[in-house]
Amino acid sequence: MSLIDHAIFRTEAVQIGVFRCTTDDPRFANSGRPAEKHLVVFPRTGVWIRHAGSRAFVADPGVVTIYNRGQEYDRAPLCPDGDRSDWYGVSPEVALAIARSLDPAADDDPTRPFRAQYVHSSPRLFARQRRLFRRVQAGTVGVLEAEEAVLDIVATAIRATQPRARLARPTSRAEEAHRDLASRARAELARDVAERTNVSRLANQLGVSPYHLCRVFKAQTGSTLHAYRLGLRLRIALERLETRWETCSTLAFELGFSSHSHFTAVFRRHLGLTPSAARTLLAT
Repeated sequence: MSLIDHAIFRTEAVQIGVFRCTTDDPRFANSGRPAEKHLVVFPRTGVWIRHAGSRAFVADPGVVTIYNRGQEYDRAPLCPDGDRSDWYGVSPEVALAIARSLDPAADDDPTRPFRAQYVHSSPRLFARQRRLFRRVQAGTVGVLEAEEAVLDIVATAIRATQPRARLARPTSRAEEAHRDLASRARAELARDVAERTNVSRLANQLGVSPYHLCRVFKAQTGSTLHAYRLGLRLRIALERLETRWETCSTLAFELGFSSHSHFTAVFRRHLGLTPSAARTLLAT
């Protein structure tokens, strides 16, 4: 008998976790506590799920199940493997910001921003969350990138529950505020490209919600916060390789990369050659 439910990644705004429960565990039918977070869950096996007061539905790898914090539910077996799933959680503030961006009526019941119980999952979304999950397990993804990815995965799932929803075009005043927010975010990223900041901290500095910051920054710059900062780091690396003779390990550390090998892999992936080869090319 076994029940495993724990987070493998946690920040103020988001969490990533794993849930495993065999059918012979006495807690399988009801784990004894409601959902502790606003969640989108990617089942890896099939089970019956019934939210309190609702009809049961099949939760299998073809759907994403959705829970508001405090949601009571129970389950019934469908497959011999029990319930195996991976979950992505967001804070109440982030959940409401996501819902509000799609449905102004979300403010009518801020404790229940996610209205749907489940939504069909595209293979692309399932693959995206699996890649992120494995990278987090392997420790090959930074905090900023992981937070943005979780926010996007959750927002994509919730957006799919309202396929006809259309975001209103910002007014000129809102557009100006969005441009200003993006500029201030760029300034914070440029201030110290080596700083290992995260979305929550950056959003707090700018006085907005993490989801609003990510959404506006992407709309204004065409880039995620992580990708923009990475571009800054690579440009600075090129200049340093041309003008200084510090070791690549020192350069990697000073630019915020986790190791020399990480720096080399990212540099090669984005620029097509190693830092050492770039130094030689720039010198000639």
